[in-house]
Amino acid sequence: MRFVHATLMTILILFAAAQYNDPDWYYWGPIYLLAAAWSWLALWRPERFVSWPVARIGAPISIALFLAGFVSLASYIGPGWIHIEEARESLGYLICAATTAFSLWEGRLRARKLVEGTAGQAQG
Repeated sequence: MRFVHATLMTILILFAAAQYNDPDWYYWGPIYLLAAAWSWLALWRPERFVSWPVARIGAPISIALFLAGFVSLASYIGPGWIHIEEARESLGYLICAATTAFSLWEGRLRARKLVEGTAGQAQG
């Protein structure tokens, strides 16, 4: 799963870099970088999703805000959606929500396994 997090993080960083010629780059760049940061955390420090309040609270809030952004722009998705910027932006929100949710879920799962493995070693 670490490979998946590394791949998602790289893709999100590339999405952020692709915003350089967008008129609202200062908005979308940080959104993609925030989602990439959650992937980085799941990749290198999964225990932080359990122990660190910023991650424990911030990741679910990020997911909720990404989904709210998706819902607010989803009405633009329809025939010819690829030519409508708001429709593409709604899918950007959805991608960020999905990658953040996956990072949170899998990061907590790995952190739990790390704790159980450490507890098993201490008992054995």
